Amino acid sequence: MPMGEGEMDRFHAAAGQAALMLVESLMLVLVERRMIDADELIGAVETVIDTKRQLAEYGHEPEVARLAATLLTTLANSIAAAGPKAAARD
Repeated sequence: MPMGEGEMDRFHAAAGQAALMLVESLMLVLVERRMIDADELIGAVETVIDTKRQLAEYGHEPEVARLAATLLTTLANSIAAAGPKAAARD
């Protein structure tokens, strides 16, 4: 049975949410296991944030780009908060 527009929107929102949560979880595991430095991951996320902000300025889906930048900022903050905790455990 085909999905309606509202159902597709919810499906895409759920897929995006699941993907972001999975990536955040994997990043946190990598930091906690000291496989990658938190600052390196934060730098990578900040590069994507800058790109999304530039896309918004250029008019490429500006509302979506701004929302993505906000979500990515939350992700970077989560990684930053996890860094000291991981170091304190050892």
